[in-house]
Amino acid sequence: MRKKVGFKFASVSVSTPDGKDLAPKLQKLIWAFSDEMRPNDPNDTLDLTTFMLYCSYVSRNAEDLGLDDFDLNYSIDEAKGKLGNKYVASGLVDYYAGLCDRNPSLPDLRGVELRAYDLSKAIASWSSVLDASGLSLMEGPDGKTAIAIQRVLAETLSSDAWGRYVGEFSTPLPIAELAARLADVEGKSVLDFACGNGIYLATALLKGASSATGRDISAQAVMRAKILCFFADPTARHDIVAASALTAASSTLPAQRVFVAPPLRMRLREFDIQDKGYFADVLSSVTGEGVKGASNMEDFCVAKAFASLADDGIAILHVSASFLFHQQKARQTLRRALVEGGNLQTVIELPGGVIPGTGVKSALLVIAKQPTDEGVLIIDLDSKEIADKGYVSKGRGRCDITDAGIGWLTKVVQNRDEIPLVSTVAERDAIIKSGSNLCYSTYGDVFDYDSILAETRSTQDIMDDIKAAQASIDSLGEQIADILNSIEKKG
Repeated sequence: MRKKVGFKFASVSVSTPDGKDLAPKLQKLIWAFSDEMRPNDPNDTLDLTTFMLYCSYVSRNAEDLGLDDFDLNYSIDEAKGKLGNKYVASGLVDYYAGLCDRNPSLPDLRGVELRAYDLSKAIASWSSVLDASGLSLMEGPDGKTAIAIQRVLAETLSSDAWGRYVGEFSTPLPIAELAARLADVEGKSVLDFACGNGIYLATALLKGASSATGRDISAQAVMRAKILCFFADPTARHDIVAASALTAASSTLPAQRVFVAPPLRMRLREFDIQDKGYFADVLSSVTGEGVKGASNMEDFCVAKAFASLADDGIAILHVSASFLFHQQKARQTLRRALVEGGNLQTVIELPGGVIPGTGVKSALLVIAKQPTDEGVLIIDLDSKEIADKGYVSKGRGRCDITDAGIGWLTKVVQNRDEIPLVSTVAERDAIIKSGSNLCYSTYGDVFDYDSILAETRSTQDIMDDIKAAQASIDSLGEQIADILNSIEKKG
């Protein structure tokens, strides 16, 4: 079988799906291109890599994507010979960005800005490294090519190496997969109003979510999120646009599942809150009162996540550990409202290093729209009691939750298991009395007191040892006295 690619007919070796070797070859392709782009800004490289993967896939699967009138002049295989100047290169970007007009499932990328100084050279370089890789990127009947691209791209975006390279870190894949499992996203609408590169949204789509809605203040991050979600499900339409979470423009229809990783410890200044009425309404919709002085972005995102839920909704937020215990008035009021209202279901304290690029501890909050009278399940994933269970993998300042850890946590949360030294169900009244502190150590045992007591000697044994020691001291005293007397007589 031969398939036409651009003006050429590709050989059988590159015209069939790439099979099991696709993922490692894709990784080599991405890093080979980043090496070619070293003189450019790292964020430009990030944007170009994501965009060119999209162009390559669409170019080589145009017919299957219903693009019967695809302009072969824009085939990625013709790029090297046709990108002689920046205007032609810009035309290629505009062409792919607007293909959504011919297939609504394709992401609308119009207005995207790729700021590389020599865009023509960058696109030609991609064409060269793609050609050298031997990858076809053609889709098979099972859709595994797109899924493999999504996985490798998501792993790249969330990796420590890429994060250090571009100076920004995405949500780790294990956290996104854990959130999708805990919330049971299959058939559900999913929202992330601070979506960044779209890791949560794409992971949810892979797990069977019915739709993905995303918002982010960065237009470039929105582009990457759209492309990542396209590869997760090339047949679905997604609502992902640029908008600040602090404004009413980011508002959406209520979603059944909400996932958010707020900016860690981001302080809000007065001029950051341009839409003050919306800001106050979001906070008061949770606390039932006008909260003044809420100057932390995490607090606002927690409130907005709850306010964005449908009646049967569940929200999962990845917050800093300080959210659990800081006694700043607005934060304490917010925690109290979620606990008192029966909406906070679960708290999972995570080890340091789960957030790439930092050693700080963090936590997952599970919040439900429908209240419950049950207590709050609090889990300490950093407990020494489970350190050797293989639930986390630690090394060089990084800590990843393993597949075994994801499966174990999901069962513990579903069954609301109370495990000594690891998890406990804290009664809501007790939480309120403690200042709405959500740390495991406030309610669960952190020492195995039974083992400590079992190893503790009885009072009688201790007294016997003291008496024996005193007898030895007395005997030694007598010996010393005899020696001194002997010396005195000789003298």
